[in-house]
Order: sequence, then C-alpha cells, then structure tokens
Amino acid sequence: MTRRRGNELQQAIFDAVFDQIGAFGYARLTMDRVAVAAGTSKPVLYRRWDSKEALVLDALRESLPAVPETPLGLGLRADLLAVLHALRAAFAVTKGIAFHAVAVEAGHDCRRLADERIFAPARRAITAILRAAADRGEIDPGSVTELIADVGPALLRNRAIDGTVPDEAMVTAVVDEILLPLLHAPTLERR
Repeated sequence: MTRRRGNELQQAIFDAVFDQIGAFGYARLTMDRVAVAAGTSKPVLYRRWDSKEALVLDALRESLPAVPETPLGLGLRADLLAVLHALRAAFAVTKGIAFHAVAVEAGHDCRRLADERIFAPARRAITAILRAAADRGEIDPGSVTELIADVGPALLRNRAIDGTVPDEAMVTAVVDEILLPLLHAPTLERR
C-alpha cells in the first residue's frame, strides 16, 4: 500500500471528517475515528490540528466552494440556477447532513464560516440578481427583498438538514416551481 502525503492525504482526512460526522454526529466525532477512516494515524492528525474543532473548521474552510457574489448576467432563471447550484455543491462536498451537524453542533466559528462562505454570498448574489431583473423590468422592484433572496437557500438547506444532498432536479424545481412563480406573482398591496 502506497503511503499518501500532501493534498491526497489531506483530502482523505477531510472526506473522513465529513463521513464520520454524517455517521456519528459532531459530538461523537473523534480524532481516532477520523484517523482510521482516512487510513492514517492520530499523530499525523495532531501534527497539524490540535483539536477536532480545529480539524473540522479547516476541513470546512478548505472544502467549501465559493458562491458567486455578483450577478452572472445570463438572465434571471440562469443566474438563479447558477447561484443555487453553487450552494448545492457546498452541501455535496460536506455530504449533506455533515454540513448541518457542523453548523449546529460545532459552535460559533463553524456557523460563522458557513454563513460567510456560503449563505451570505448566496443571499447577496440573489439580491443582486433580483435587482438586475427589476432594473430590466422582468420583475416588480418590490420583489427585491432579503426574505425572497433567502427562499432558495433556505429550501436547499432544509433538504440537507434532512440528510439528503439536494440533486440538480431539486435545484431546478426550486427555481422553476417556487422562485420564478413567486417573483412573477401579482404584487399584493402592502399593509
């Protein structure tokens, strides 16, 4: 058996972190379990990370993909799909439930990182996409709200909390069956 090093070993360790959180939860995650699952030893882990919290935070920091922060200019539907597919990729990288378990159980630093890297950029990108669509006359300017910008990410996060990584069909359904009809619905008089 060839000994892994560098990026290959690091990726195996990060995959093991997310697999173990998915299987046992964050509270029962141990360096022993991660080492065994990654095919390495505890001393290898402790040379780089002094605690499971540091290991999980680094796994998230290195693994989470970037969510585009500016409108892509492809059109309302295509731009929304691009942002939500990037969000879906974040859930896929962390094996779905692992993302939620880390965000909920691991403490403030992991929640802040998830918000900074995934949810806040998605919200900003969707808000910018909605503004651009309103400027083009595609949607009512009253539809450009934080609440509406949160709908797609919240639906995908909810699916991931249930332990299922949303698939591409789910992302398309969120855009086509929820967001676009919501954005094109007649504006009700505000009370």
